[in-house]
Formats: sequence, C-alpha cells, structure tokens
Amino acid sequence: MNARRLFFLTPLLSALLGACSLITPDLTLNFQPGPAGGEIDPTTLLHRQIVPADRLVTWQQAFDRAPVGSVILTCWKDTDVTNFWGPCSHVTRKYSAEQVAETYSFSRPLAGVYPVGVEAHYYALIVLDTGVKPEMLDAMWKAAHRLDGKFYTLANIPDQYYCSTYQNALQQAVGLPDAVPYNSWLNINLPSDALKMPGVKVLWVGINPDSPQAYRGDTSAQTVSDPVH
Repeated sequence: MNARRLFFLTPLLSALLGACSLITPDLTLNFQPGPAGGEIDPTTLLHRQIVPADRLVTWQQAFDRAPVGSVILTCWKDTDVTNFWGPCSHVTRKYSAEQVAETYSFSRPLAGVYPVGVEAHYYALIVLDTGVKPEMLDAMWKAAHRLDGKFYTLANIPDQYYCSTYQNALQQAVGLPDAVPYNSWLNINLPSDALKMPGVKVLWVGINPDSPQAYRGDTSAQTVSDPVH
C-alpha cells in the first residue's frame, strides 16, 4: 500500500485500531508459568505463552522492575472484531517510575510523556531490553522532548509518528537499531514485530488482574499466584 493511499485511509484505520498496528494471526493470550530460571524466547512467546515463573509477575511489578528507557509491548487478551491487528497492538517506553513516553491514536494523539495509568486497560505488558543503557537516557529524553506534540499518523508523513516509529526515532537518537522492524508486506512497523528484532530480550511479562478488557468487557484476565517480590 503506497503512502498516498494510506494517507486517505488513516482516519478509518485509526478509528478501527484503538492503537497502532496491522493484521496479525488471531491469538488469545493466556500466559502461564513454566520452570523458573530460564530465558524467554521472544520469537515464540506469543504462541507458546509459557513464561518462567520468576519472570511472570503482575502488571505493576513488571512496570516497576522495567529499567527506565526499556520498551514495553502492551497486549489485549485476544483479537476482537474492533481490533484486526492482533492482541499486541501498541508499544510504549518507560520514562520514569510513574510515566511512559509514547504516541497513541485515540486518547493521546500527540507524542509526549504520560502517566503509566494510560496502559492500565491492557491485559499484559511485555518488557523488552532493546539495548538502552543508563548513559544514553539524557540524549534519549532530549530527543523525546523535541518530538513533544508531534501528531499521530499511520500515513508515513514526515515529522509525524505512530507508536512504533516514535520509539524507533528515540532508538536512532542514541545510535541503536530500531525497536520495531519494518514489515514490508504490510508497509508499516508492526508493534508485535518488536519481538522479532535481533538481540531483543524479554525481561518481564506482567499480567493485569484488574484489566477491564474495555473493548469487549472481558474481566477474565489471569492473576499470578505467589508473585515474585
């Protein structure tokens, strides 16, 4: 799909997405604990859904333990008729102990720093190490604030962003590879493809036991028994 066509489709796409991704296999997420102490294979995580017990924690624990600057993939429990793009339809970044840096289509269509509570309606957070080091943060946040107020778009318009391209811009500002690869088949950087980037590491998977699953009224999000403290 070329940029001109995508430009005219953007309002419709934004209304349908509720976030910022495109077509992926229909999945229902139900992360379960496996043997503790192992590593998480990012490329099979969404299909196997088995997480080492010491890495499967609550939503709040995952965010609290996420290093500042880490990328966070946010996921619904499943794919609904109002979300054609798979459950993991948004990507954000930890800015501070209580904030995220991102851009989003509906409630926050401008790039900026927002309270972490804006992610509280999701079923799961997947915390990713994309190579950001503490010494890179000053430069990263300077780049983020240069983008404050930039508009959300899926239309590949210069100086406008959707969640994946915004996070890629922050990675590029500190000399790192993109957080989300370009999907040439879909002509977009698909958020869930962050799990396919070479070298990415899954640090934590956090389940939100209080998620309202607002897009379909589902309150059956999993809880984690005996979470790690």
